[in-house]
Amino acid sequence: MVVTRKWLEEFVDLNGISTEEIVETLNQIGQEVEDYRIVKVPKRVVVGEVIECDRHPNAKRLSLCRVKIGIDKILSIVCGAPNIGVGQMVPVALPGAKLPNGMEIAKATIRGFESFGMVCSSEELGLPPLGDGILEMDDSLGKLELGREVYHYLDDEIIEIGVTPNRGDALSVYGIARELAAAFGRRIYKVEPAYRELPEGIGRVIMVNRKEMKYSSHLVKAIEGRIEASIKVKLRLALCGITVKRDSEKVLKYAIHGTGVLLVMANRGGIQFKQIDGMDTFQAPYGDYYVGIRNELEYEENGRYVVDASYVDPKLISELVYNKKISAVDDYFFRASRGSEVDLEMGMTYFLNEAGVHVFTGELNFIREDIDRKQLINVHLQDIWKLIGFKIPEREIVNILKRLGFELHGWGDTIRLKVPPYRKDIQNGQDIAEEILRIYGIDRIPPGPLQFVEKVQINKNILEWEWHQRLRERAVSQGLYEVIHFAFEERERLERFGLPVVQKRLDLLNPIVKELDTLRTTHLLQLLDDVALNRANGYKRIPLFTIGIVFDRERRERAQMAIILNGEQDSQNPTNSGKPSLYNFKKAVEIVAGIIGDFQLIEGSHPLAHPYQIGEIVKKGKKIGYIGKIHPKIEKKWKVGSCYFAEIELEQLVQEVPGTTPIVPYPVVTRDLSLVVDKNVSYRQVAHWIGELNISKLKEFYPIDLFDLGNKNSLTIRFKLQSRTGTLTEEEINRVMDMILNRLKREGLELR
Repeated sequence: MVVTRKWLEEFVDLNGISTEEIVETLNQIGQEVEDYRIVKVPKRVVVGEVIECDRHPNAKRLSLCRVKIGIDKILSIVCGAPNIGVGQMVPVALPGAKLPNGMEIAKATIRGFESFGMVCSSEELGLPPLGDGILEMDDSLGKLELGREVYHYLDDEIIEIGVTPNRGDALSVYGIARELAAAFGRRIYKVEPAYRELPEGIGRVIMVNRKEMKYSSHLVKAIEGRIEASIKVKLRLALCGITVKRDSEKVLKYAIHGTGVLLVMANRGGIQFKQIDGMDTFQAPYGDYYVGIRNELEYEENGRYVVDASYVDPKLISELVYNKKISAVDDYFFRASRGSEVDLEMGMTYFLNEAGVHVFTGELNFIREDIDRKQLINVHLQDIWKLIGFKIPEREIVNILKRLGFELHGWGDTIRLKVPPYRKDIQNGQDIAEEILRIYGIDRIPPGPLQFVEKVQINKNILEWEWHQRLRERAVSQGLYEVIHFAFEERERLERFGLPVVQKRLDLLNPIVKELDTLRTTHLLQLLDDVALNRANGYKRIPLFTIGIVFDRERRERAQMAIILNGEQDSQNPTNSGKPSLYNFKKAVEIVAGIIGDFQLIEGSHPLAHPYQIGEIVKKGKKIGYIGKIHPKIEKKWKVGSCYFAEIELEQLVQEVPGTTPIVPYPVVTRDLSLVVDKNVSYRQVAHWIGELNISKLKEFYPIDLFDLGNKNSLTIRFKLQSRTGTLTEEEINRVMDMILNRLKREGLELR
């Protein structure tokens, strides 16, 4: 990005600040200056006005001119420039002037006529070429005074800046001026309209066929007249290395480079907005203007024109260009893809001021609501201070953020910020800290010892992963093998076996194959596939488990552990003594207990289970899964023989921290009670009544016999009693047993 000092001064107050300070400050705030040079016009070159111009009688290509350089000062000058004419304001090198090419101006006689100076071209003054022939000056660089040295108007300083790709807001003179205003605490000048308006409205001039702008925003004006580029426009473009031929193009490029707003101009007439190849398009009679990609428009140098200022989100245009494989990389695309200026009205006004044309009243405004939407970020002061490594005063932080264009809402430990719409690179608190630091100045941060502070990495996900790892280790210690599957399943298969399915509207839009068209709601079907495959490969012992996510009807995921046991419990005995035992319900319960610890089993049901060999797992009062035998019909379909399974909902399983308990040195006393109970009373209800007593000496109880008495049942329960303070006496034992018996008698139970 190339800017000049005088161009910057149009947008920001730099009074009293040297260019060396500007260069140093730009480097400090992250806008690295790659080149700096001074443009100086020779001394003794003054402003003159051509008042007479006649052809030289002795040379066809020479002119005899009288040039006024003051109230009473008129010089006779012989000039060879073809474009010289009466009324022009020109640079005149007086005798004694030394030009950059080494020429020293002196009084001379040329073809018989005396010449008291030389009318100069831009190149003869050491400037870039600004056209053929002599340099025609105007008041655009300041009010011209006859006889005043032209360096007051033409001298400038050029600064070339390496703007990083994320800072599209700095790809303009206005953007760099905005950076300097924040760094120096100076004010930005507002661009005020200075153009002439016609009484006719824009609706009389152009007809617009508008479709909704999906990606971009537009501001359209209509103008009339011939656009002529001033010496200021030509000089500054040339100093910045921008070369275009037509005056209208020069003014357009000048406004784009100056403000950063994307502008395009076309002949008047019917225009329309529509989408081509997924991009918003501005169409005019002689071509198309794509957002970020410009096809050259052909139009006349005078007449009526349509001027369009546009903006599109840089992320969106980059995606569109990539997806459509568009290779255009012109200045429009470059600016749009990095983030052009969002203040379309400012850019349009700046162009119209420089164009010097008449403007039809009104405008067509197709501004999307989100173009000026400001992102909200919450930042914590403590986090900013930690990132910077220094406690910048709060008042100074507020001042810096306001100078950078942030809106502050709320104050204290947390600041709520609205990010300026032109700062698309600001996304989080780290970016805010960087902005504060670069404006405050890294050189102002006092040096200190390097400190490494390790952030606590433990979070919910880490703890969950470690918990699942412990469960895996326990499962492996029980002799199980882990298997891993895709999370996909076949909807038709789930429905066939009465299993829950994800709602159809939440199924996979583009499944790999039809058999994987939805998400699984259970691991068991995949585990049965594994058993069938292993049996086909000759394995006789197949204990498997898996830990992974399953989904409910609303596609909410949850972690689940599933186990399946098939075939022999143990590997074949090398002594061939006895036949290996097969997995059974008791073994399945022991394996699950070895993984999750003690639990209770209550009656339950499962779509894949044998109706009389299924139990629901209860641990600490919560239902966490099932243990059971696969239904014989399903075993037959998979041709796997007898299978036992378990499903455990890991989110319902409380993570227990391993610990130790002291050994009680006193003996355990066992007592049995045989009770007569009604047949409609379950053991679970009896256990609940006993548990309500909360007897500290009662360590454990469980049923050991159930006998049918005809109308009633005989239930025998074994009780284990123990005291931590001493050996239980017979009296203490009887007291506990009487307490239990009395409680059960109140519920209608009797001692047999």
